[in-house]
Amino acid sequence: MSMATYIGLNFSVKLPEEYIEDKMEIDYVFSDEENRHAVKQKHFTAPYIYEILETAHPIWEMNEYTKTHSPHDYVNAEKTLLSLCHLLKELLPPGDFCEVYICWLGEEEEEHEEELQINLNDLEIGALNISEKCFIRIEN
Repeated sequence: MSMATYIGLNFSVKLPEEYIEDKMEIDYVFSDEENRHAVKQKHFTAPYIYEILETAHPIWEMNEYTKTHSPHDYVNAEKTLLSLCHLLKELLPPGDFCEVYICWLGEEEEEHEEELQINLNDLEIGALNISEKCFIRIEN
């Protein structure tokens, strides 16, 4: 089973034609159309649903358990989140937002357990606890 990091946008994006190593991408990774439709219906207001391909440490490792038991992975997950925020700062028009939802593939219709908000103009990520079934609204 795979963990999927879905992203909902208010506009479509051009998907990469080939895999680019060591880069974060918006693409389709593990999910199929049915999975993305379930996320859209249950969690998102944004009409365009993709996944985030995290080639480094996934953002869902940025939680208290990882911080305690694997601090190195926690720091790397923070770096991944910062990379995502920098990508979104360039991608999202001012005043726009995106939605991120993290869950195990096949659990898209379950309730989210945590809801977070990030403002790209005032990044304060130190207190965030991101794990599975986490919904994040990111605003520019």
